[in-house]
Amino acid sequence: MPHRVAWLGEFLPVEVRIGAHLFAALSGFFLLLLAANLLRRKRVAWWLTLGLVVISIVSHLLKGLDYEEGLLSLVLLLQLLWLRPVFTAQSDRPSIIQGLRVLVGALLFTLAYGTLGFWLLDTHYATPFSLTEALGQTLAMFFTADNGGFQPTTRFGKHFADSIYVVGTVTLLYAAWMLFRPVIFRGAASEAERQRAQAIVEQHGQSSLARFALLDDKSYYFSPSGQTVIAYVAKGREAIALGDPIGPSTDRREAIVGFRTFCDRNDWHPAFYQTLPDDLALYEALGFQTLNIGEEATVDLHQFTLEGKAGRHLRTATNKFTKQGYRVQYYAPPVTDDLLAELRTISDDWLEAMEGAEKKFSLGWFDPDYLRDCEIAVVEDAQGIPIAFANLVPEYQLNEATLDLMRHRREVEHGAMDFLFVSLMQHSQAQGYDSFNLGLVALAGVGDLPQATPIEKGMHYLYEHLNSIYNFQGLRAYKDKFHPRWEPRYFVYPRLADLPAVVVALVRADSDDRLQDYFGAQFFSTALTYSLKRLFQVMPIVLSLGLFALSIWAISSELRNYQPQDIFNGIGAIPTKALLLSVVLMVVNYVVLTGYDTLATRFVRQPLPYSRTALVAVISYAISDNVGFALLSGGAIRYRLYTAWGLSPGKIAQIMAFCNVSFWLGLFAVGGLVFTLEPLSVPGILHLPFKTVHPLGILFLVILAAYLVFSSISRRSFKIKGWVLPYLPLKLSLAQIVVAACDWALAAAVLYILLPAHPDLNFFIFFGSYLLAQIAGIISNVPGGLGVFETVLILLISPPMASDQLLGALLVYRVVYYFLPLGVGVGLLAFYELQQRRLQNAKVNT
Repeated sequence: MPHRVAWLGEFLPVEVRIGAHLFAALSGFFLLLLAANLLRRKRVAWWLTLGLVVISIVSHLLKGLDYEEGLLSLVLLLQLLWLRPVFTAQSDRPSIIQGLRVLVGALLFTLAYGTLGFWLLDTHYATPFSLTEALGQTLAMFFTADNGGFQPTTRFGKHFADSIYVVGTVTLLYAAWMLFRPVIFRGAASEAERQRAQAIVEQHGQSSLARFALLDDKSYYFSPSGQTVIAYVAKGREAIALGDPIGPSTDRREAIVGFRTFCDRNDWHPAFYQTLPDDLALYEALGFQTLNIGEEATVDLHQFTLEGKAGRHLRTATNKFTKQGYRVQYYAPPVTDDLLAELRTISDDWLEAMEGAEKKFSLGWFDPDYLRDCEIAVVEDAQGIPIAFANLVPEYQLNEATLDLMRHRREVEHGAMDFLFVSLMQHSQAQGYDSFNLGLVALAGVGDLPQATPIEKGMHYLYEHLNSIYNFQGLRAYKDKFHPRWEPRYFVYPRLADLPAVVVALVRADSDDRLQDYFGAQFFSTALTYSLKRLFQVMPIVLSLGLFALSIWAISSELRNYQPQDIFNGIGAIPTKALLLSVVLMVVNYVVLTGYDTLATRFVRQPLPYSRTALVAVISYAISDNVGFALLSGGAIRYRLYTAWGLSPGKIAQIMAFCNVSFWLGLFAVGGLVFTLEPLSVPGILHLPFKTVHPLGILFLVILAAYLVFSSISRRSFKIKGWVLPYLPLKLSLAQIVVAACDWALAAAVLYILLPAHPDLNFFIFFGSYLLAQIAGIISNVPGGLGVFETVLILLISPPMASDQLLGALLVYRVVYYFLPLGVGVGLLAFYELQQRRLQNAKVNT
C-alpha cells in the first residue's frame, strides 16, 4: 500500500518502519514456537502470546498502517483473554529435544524471512530476484565475504538486508538458550520439595526403586493429605511415575486419583513404571490398563550359601580369585573424591566397551554426588588396582540390600563379577539383611501364562527372538545362578491409544533424551552400525587431511612469485645470535612446561620428585606436539611412566585432565588479554562471523572469569553431561593459569626472535596472530598443526612481513621448537626404557 507508506513517512523515519517490520517478523517466529504450547494449554505460553500479540498489533500499524493484520491480531487477543481459564498447565521441563526443534525452526524461519523478503522487495535492489535466486542471496548473506555482490538501491533495501542478520542472531541465540537450558536448569524439583520427598521415602519406602525416587531427574507430586509422594519425570505430554506411590497404604487411592487430576491440568498422560503386583486391582478399578513388563530377582540371604552342588560354580570362581590375590574392599559413605576418580575411569571404560551411555530414571548413574552417599564395593587385583565396582542402595523400611551400578574394566578376567556378587551377598548377610535385590530383567516371564494379554504375548515373542540384540535371556540365566525368587513387575498406563506415546516418553526418561541409544544402532543391522562407526572414526582424519591439503595449496599460492632460493636466503639471513636465543627460549619454555605435571601431581595429592615430573613433561610434550592428538600420544607416555612409579589409572586420568584444562586456561588468559587490547582483523578467506578477534577475546575473558569465580565459591566438581571439570582451589587455579600463560608467551617468543625486525610488527601484535594461528592448528587436528598454522600466520602478517622471509623463519621454528625437542624426548624415553630393562635383568640375575 504505497499511499499508506507515504502518509506514514511524513511522521515516522524509515528506521522506525524497518524496526516495526523486524519486530513483526520476530513476533511471528515466537508465535509459531508458542502455538504448540497454546494447544496444550500452557499458562506461561498464554502470557507470552498475549505480550507478543500486543507487540504485533503495534508493529503492523507502524510498518505500513496495516490495520487488516492488526485487526486479526486484535481478534486473537480477545480470544486469548476470553479463554484465560483454560490455560492451567505448567511448562514442560527443559530438554535437548526442545532445543533441537527450536534450532531447526530458527534456521528455517531465517531462511524463509530472507528468501521471501528478497523476492517480494526486489525493486529495492539493482537486480530483481526469482524465488531460487532470493534463496541463494539469503545464503550468500551468511556464507560469503561480499554478501554475494548484491547492491541495494534504497535505504529500505539496505535496512532489510541488515535485518536478516538481526533475525538470524535473535532466533539462533534463542535456540542456543533452549539447547543449554537443560544444562543450566538441571533440577526438576525445588530443595524444599526434595527434603519433603526424602522424609516420606525414608518413612515409607520399601522397594528397590525407593532410593532412585530421590535422584535429581525426578519431580514430585504430593497427595492431598501430604502423606504420599509420587516421583515422576515429564516428557512431552506424558508423566511417568517411578514405581507405586510411596506413603501409607490407606492414602494410596487418593494419591493415584490426585496425580491423575494433576496430570490432566497439565495436559499430561499419567503412567506408572515397575509397579508391584499388590495394587493392580486398585489401578484397574480406577480405569488404568496394566501390562506385565518383566520380573525382578531377589535372593533370600537366609538360604544363600556356596556349599553343596548348587553353589559349586560360584564357589569355584570365588576360590580362584582369592588364590590369585584378588580382594573386595568396602567403602562406607561418604566416599572420597580420590576413590570416585578411580571408579570413573572404570565406568568410562565399561560404557565405551558396551557402546552405550548412562541410563537414568529407574537406575542410578555415575554421579559423584549420588555415589558419595552409597556403600561401594571395589574389586582390587593382586597389585591393589581397582578393576570393578558396585554400589548398594537402601530400601529404607524393607530389610533388603539393592544392587545398582555394576561396572568393570573391559579386560577383566572371566568370573570377576561372580566373585564380586558373592562377596556382596556374603557382606549383606553379615550386615543382617534378609534379602538381596538383583534388579529387573525386562520381558522375563512376560506372556508365559494362558491369561496373558495379546500385547504380553507379542512381548514374549520379542523376548524369544531379539535375544541376539538385547540378551534378555542371557541376563535371566546369569541371575539364575544365584537362585533368586522372581516376582513380576508391571507398567500401568491410561488407555491402549496412549501406550505408544507413553512408551516413547519412558524411553526418553530412561535414556535422558538420547533416543539414538534405542532407535539407532540397536535397531540397525550390525553391518550398518559398523560402517557408521568406521565413518565417524575416519571423518576427522579425512577432515584433517583436507585442511592440510588446503593449507599446502594456500602456501603455494602465496609463494608462487618466489623461488626456493629466496626462502633459503631468508633462512640464511637469520642472525646466529637470534638462532641461539630462540634455542634458549625453547629450553626455558620446556622448563615452564614441567610446571603442568608438577602442579598436577600436587592436585592428586601424590607429589613426585621434580626430576620425575620433569622427565614425563618433556617426553610427553615433545612427542605430542609433533604427533598430534595430545590426549592419546601424551597420555600414553604419562600412563607408561606414572604407572611404573605407583600411580593408579584414576590418578593418571586426573593428571591428564588437569594438564589439558591448564593448557586451555592459559590460552583463554593470554588470548583474552591480547585479542581484547589488540583486536587484529580476521582474514576474509576464513569466513568467520566477525571481522576482528575482539568478540573472541571478550569470550575468552568471560570463560576465564567464570572459572575463577567457580574455583572461589564452589567446593564441588562441575558436570555437564559426561564432562566433569574437577574442583581446584583458587591458588592452584591461579598457578596453572600463570604457568600456561608463560608457556604460550615463550612459545611465541621463539618464533618472534627468528623474524626480521619490522616497525609495524611488535611482539604484542605478533602474539595475537600467533595465537589465532595456533587455535586454527589445534582445531584442525593435523599433527603439530603442520601447514594450517603456517597458512593462517602468513595470511595474518604477510604483509607487512614478506612471505619468503616469514616462511623461512617458520621452517627454522619447526626445527627449533618441534624437531629438536622431539629428538631429545625420544632419546630420553629410549634411555629410560633401557635403564628399566637393565634393572629388571639385574633383579632376575640376583
